[in-house]
Amino acid sequence: MTVPRMARPDSAALSELTSEEIVTECELNYIDYWRSATAHSTSEWSEDCGITRCVTGLPQEIFNVVLRSNLMREDADRCIDRVISEFRMRRIPLIWHVGRTSSPGDLGSYLEARGYPRDYDLIAMAADLRQLERPIDFPDRVKVRPCSTVLDCGDWIDCLVRSWDSPKEVGQWMKANPFYAADPPVRDRRTSSRVMYLGFLDGIPSGALMLFIARGVAGLQCVGTVGPSRRRGLAEAMVRTAMRDASERGHRFIVVLSTTEGVPLYEKAGFRRYGKLPEHSMYFDRPGP
Repeated sequence: MTVPRMARPDSAALSELTSEEIVTECELNYIDYWRSATAHSTSEWSEDCGITRCVTGLPQEIFNVVLRSNLMREDADRCIDRVISEFRMRRIPLIWHVGRTSSPGDLGSYLEARGYPRDYDLIAMAADLRQLERPIDFPDRVKVRPCSTVLDCGDWIDCLVRSWDSPKEVGQWMKANPFYAADPPVRDRRTSSRVMYLGFLDGIPSGALMLFIARGVAGLQCVGTVGPSRRRGLAEAMVRTAMRDASERGHRFIVVLSTTEGVPLYEKAGFRRYGKLPEHSMYFDRPGP
C-alpha cells in the first residue's frame, strides 16, 4: 500500500487539505516521532512482514505499539498471528493502531476476531497557526521554557512519567535515551527536529510537552501535567507556546493525536477535530485470548 501524502505539506494551508489528509499527517507525525525516539536506544524498530512496530519492552502498553500495517489479504492472518505470538511469548503489553495509513481497510476486524476489540480512539486534531492569538497571556503563576540543561530534561521526564502514571522503568529508559537529552542526535536536522518544553506552576516543574517536526509537519507529542497542577492553565500555556514557536518557524498548521480527555484543552487552543485513530489494546500477562 502507498501511504497517501500531500505535496509539500509544509507549504499547505490547513484549509487546502482534506480531513483525510490531515488525519494522515497526524498519524505520520506520530510514526515519525517513534522512529526518532527509538533510533538511538535499546528499543526495537521493525517493519518486518509489513507491520511497523516499536517495542521498548517497558511494562506499559503505550510504549509498545504497532503503528501501521500494510498487509495483503492473503497474508494478513499469518502476519497478525506472528506478531501477536511474539508479544505473547514476551508477555509485553501492546497497542495496535488501525488508522488511515494501514491496510486492508477492515484490519480492525482481524484483531476483533482474535478477541481484541477496538477499545479506544485517539482524536486527530489540527490548528491553523495563521489564526494565533498574540500575545499569549499566561497566569502569573505559570511559566514555560524549552529544556536546555540536563536538569531540565530530567525534570521533563519526571513530569511526564508522573502525569502518565508510568512505572519507574519508563523514566529510566527515557533518561538513558539520547533522544530525550538536551542536545539530541538527529538523523537529518533538515527534515526533523524537536523541542521539549518544561512547564512550571508556582516555580515547581509540573508539566511536559514536545514539539516534534518531521517531513515539514509540526506536531505535539508527549503532553502531560502532574495531577495537582491540572486545570490551572499550565497545559494550555505549554500548548500555546509550542504553537507560537511552530508559527515562528514558518509552519502554517500543527497536528496532534489527542486522548479523549485532552480534546477540550486543544479545542480551547484553536484545534479542530478531523478524525480518529482506533486502538486495540492487548495484554498478555492476564487471562485472555
